[in-house]
Amino acid sequence: MSFNHRYVWSTAFIKELLRQNGLSEAASFGYFLVIMAFDWLQFTLIATTPTPSISSWSAVGAWTTFAVTMLGLPYLYRKNGGGTGQQFLRRYFPLSVTVGWKFVVTMFVALWLIPVALAGQGDEVLGWSANVVLAVINILMFWRIGFHMKTLSNESGV
Repeated sequence: MSFNHRYVWSTAFIKELLRQNGLSEAASFGYFLVIMAFDWLQFTLIATTPTPSISSWSAVGAWTTFAVTMLGLPYLYRKNGGGTGQQFLRRYFPLSVTVGWKFVVTMFVALWLIPVALAGQGDEVLGWSANVVLAVINILMFWRIGFHMKTLSNESGV
């Protein structure tokens, strides 16, 4: 069985498969599995990492991520046509992976650059700055997924 890298990186390739209803059930399940593994890996790492205390910026960052997700998912649902939309989950999972990987890479680059840009600043400044940057990147990720969902929704006549 061969693996095609476009299933991971090419949003255009995935959109074309979605347009043609050519994405297999196995591929859809694979995207669902990747998203669940990514989410639960984060939860597991957080739950199993011994921490004497949680900083205020870490707590705010966690709740901000939760809020962005809880506002972002209904936003994507509306971009897909809301109650009259079609194939929300079938579109959401592959687009979230192909768009999301690019934003995860961007987040890692940002987390590397923030301490460089703010050299000499204290942990608190670095922590709050990272929270703001990561929240903006997360919001932009939802916006970009929504852009692709909207184009597919418009093409399907919803």
